[in-house]
Amino acid sequence: MNPDRDLQHSYQEWRRLAEAEGEAIRAGNWMLVFDCQNALRQLQPRIVRQTEAARREWAALGLDAGAKECELDEIIHVLIQLENRNNSLINARRCRAQEELAKLEQANLTLRLIQRSYAPTAPRMERLFPNFQNRA
Repeated sequence: MNPDRDLQHSYQEWRRLAEAEGEAIRAGNWMLVFDCQNALRQLQPRIVRQTEAARREWAALGLDAGAKECELDEIIHVLIQLENRNNSLINARRCRAQEELAKLEQANLTLRLIQRSYAPTAPRMERLFPNFQNRA
């Protein structure tokens, strides 16, 4: 078992999942987005454990911990960029969905107004039955 190599593999898996998540967002495959996000949540505690083990290994081997931390920082920076990109993709999809919903709500309102203008009124029914309400 090599904690440093295990940590590197976990970060590679994070990148693979983040890239798959981005593709799923672009494709509108929300089940895959959910699966990727769930896998990323499960990966986080493993990375924390592996980071601690790798740091112990670096100390035991007398490696330059500062240099190793810089390597990790570079990897993490790339992952943060991927996550920010995915967040931007989701926000853009959400905005488009909200715009589409607003258009549909406006079309629904217009349709109701048209229906009311063509619906026959029933003034005689209202006189015969005072509690009658026109539901058009």
